[in-house]
Amino acid sequence: MPNDYLKIGDVADLLTTTVRTIRYYEEEGLIEPYRTGGATRLYSTQHIARLKAIMHLAENGFSLDVIRLIGTTRNTCSTGDEGSEKVSNIIESAIKNIEDQMNNLKLLKAELKAADRQVKKCAGCQNEPSSQGCPDCPINRNLGKIEVLNLIWE
Repeated sequence: MPNDYLKIGDVADLLTTTVRTIRYYEEEGLIEPYRTGGATRLYSTQHIARLKAIMHLAENGFSLDVIRLIGTTRNTCSTGDEGSEKVSNIIESAIKNIEDQMNNLKLLKAELKAADRQVKKCAGCQNEPSSQGCPDCPINRNLGKIEVLNLIWE
């Protein structure tokens, strides 16, 4: 075995992941390691770089289908021009999805801040924390306006 190849356990340790995770990515067609005659998986620096990219996208919410599409589309094209166009479209779509998620998270952050302001109004209150125990609670008045309060308050 050449010195510049690592076995799956060593790669898992290097990437602080599990052998099972790497095998799963292989089963999903995202990585194809070299195999010895005895079927030992061997990983080059390029395999490791690819695994890092897969893990980075997965950890940030990308589905395996999108990761697979990003990782395989170029290989299905007959020219660099075709590959460039197809991969660029996938990346632009991913960026649009990220922007949508960011906007949704900004709205959620504002909602959570509003809920926190309402909950803090209960500081020092000696009433039972329920609609019946504290009918004049400001949370009751805001249940229809701040959705997350419906999780906090019955």
